[in-house]
This record gives sequence, C-alpha cells and structure tokens, in this order.
Amino acid sequence: MQDVTLHIAWGATTLARLAAHIDVLDADERARAARFRTQADRTMYCAAHVLLRHALSREAAPAPAHWRFRRGPHGRPEIDTNACPHAGALRFNLSHTRALVCCALTHGESIGVDAECRRALRDTQDIAARFFAAEEASAIAAAGPPGSAAAAQAFQSLWTLKEAYVKAHGLGLAMGLAGFGFQLTGAAPAQIRLRHAQAAPPAAHWRCLLLQVDGGQCTVAAAVTAATGARFRALLHTADTTLEPELAACTPATALLPAQRIADITSPPPAR
Repeated sequence: MQDVTLHIAWGATTLARLAAHIDVLDADERARAARFRTQADRTMYCAAHVLLRHALSREAAPAPAHWRFRRGPHGRPEIDTNACPHAGALRFNLSHTRALVCCALTHGESIGVDAECRRALRDTQDIAARFFAAEEASAIAAAGPPGSAAAAQAFQSLWTLKEAYVKAHGLGLAMGLAGFGFQLTGAAPAQIRLRHAQAAPPAAHWRCLLLQVDGGQCTVAAAVTAATGARFRALLHTADTTLEPELAACTPATALLPAQRIADITSPPPAR
C-alpha cells in the first residue's frame, strides 16, 4: 500500500501568509519570483514553494530553508539528494492555479499532481478532439453542448487527471495526451479507468484520485504507481473552515483518508 500526502492551500489570506515566509526560499527561487509581472503571480509562486519546503520538512530532517533541488532529465524539479542525503526516497510534485496551491509527497514512487480552477471555455470539444484520446473527446461531447457547465466540468476533470499522469511520468506535455485515456463511470465518487497499452508501469498499477475543492471551484488530481493500492491523506491549509475537498473519482484500490486541517504549517514541524 502506497501512502500519499496531499497538502492543499487555498484562499487569499492563506496564500499571502505563506508567501510572507519568502526567507526560506533559495536565491534561484527568489529570482524566479521576482520575474513575475504581477504581485498575484509572485504571491502564488512564493506560496507554493514555501508550502512545499515546509511540507517536506514534516517528512524528513532538513529545515525548510535547507532543501536543495535540481532538474531531472526532462526538467522536472527533484530533491538534490547529494545536498539533502536525509531525504531518502522522498518524492514530490507541485501545482498551482488561481487561488490554490498544492503539493503531493510520497516515498519511493514518482508522484504527479495537478490543480485547475473553473474557467468559462466554449471550445472544450475542439481542444479534446485535437489533443485527447478519442474516447475522452466522445465523453466530453456527450456531457453537454459546447459552453455548458457539464461539458466544462467533464473537460476539466479529464484535463486535470491527464496532467497529473504525465507529470508522474516526469515528461510533462512532451509525453503527448492522445496516447492514453481516462474514463469516469458511475455516480460520484466515480470510478476512474486508465487505458495506456504502452505504459510502464502498466495502466493497472496506477492509482489516481480526483478531488473537488473550494465548493467545486477547483479540481485537484493526483497519480502514483502502486500495484497493491494507494492511500491518500489530504492536509488542508485554509482560513475557511467550512469547506473540505470532495472525492469526485478514484481508481480501484484507492482510498482517501479523512482530511486534516493544519492551522499554520510555517510553525515548527512536529518532533519525529
């Protein structure tokens, strides 16, 4: 059973509080933050990377400011294990969208996570027909007419799952989106099926999760290889204590544990 921890932070107040701890970022991260044209984008970037560093420090020994990263063969950020030998097999992935940032952590297996906020799109069927698998394009067309809320939701769910999956492979969009397909069947939580004949590991070994966050305004998807099953734990960082993520869909042998709230992840991590 593979354990996955999802840290999800949303809301302007929470993101501003995270971004204020810019002192834990390294010189490269600060330089990247400074290149964003708007304050909103700088806040989002800083909040995501502050959240990641504190989340990592809840799992392994280095303090938040001491984590060092490198780029993998395809540009994917990874822990620099030479600089952080205590990290062991800890792996991560990071995503952010309007008003929400999230990171996924696991040990031993590559993890992918993606977050998307609801947008008004009228060309979802055209995009799906050009870039998605044929069965996914058909599912979006069957969900509702172009521009409808149902079609937009179907597109967003599939897009988020596909992004998480290709990020878990470490290839990003260079992997292509048409060579594999997701299918969601049944009432919520729907069952996720993955078709990818050339996948390594095989499609049956992948565990995927789809969450609706902030009252359905945002979607978060995660994907990890786990032949015997996966257990996801959601840790929430938000000033709104009334909303919790809703499980929208998952693969077989995939469990979501009850969500936990963390008042302030930037406070000292619990003793190990």
